[in-house]
Amino acid sequence: MPTVEDINAWIQGNVLDTKSWEDASRKEVALVQAERNLKRWYPNAELTNEIISYQVIWELQGLDPVLKYGKQGIKAISEGQDRIDYLERDKVAPEVREILGVPLYELEEIESPVILEGGILL
Repeated sequence: MPTVEDINAWIQGNVLDTKSWEDASRKEVALVQAERNLKRWYPNAELTNEIISYQVIWELQGLDPVLKYGKQGIKAISEGQDRIDYLERDKVAPEVREILGVPLYELEEIESPVILEGGILL
């Protein structure tokens, strides 16, 4: 498991927008959460500092209060004629998806078996 120092060094040397990482007060927890999620979504992948760093940043950016509305199922907020629509945010960082491909939970949805109960398939 990489340390916070390992991830910090990779981010500082490779990422332009480091604000969410630098502002995080609980970097250790963010690192553990990102690694745990990646192990669940990509059980056979080798998790490099690059992959974990991208996911850590993505999850820290997800702490934005506006993004929390999407997690709560809120699709839009309106006041008078002003309206803000919230799109569902991907769980996996775009860079991680680009490197590792489709996560396991999406593959399981695609490959879900057809259950036949008492009948004949013609």
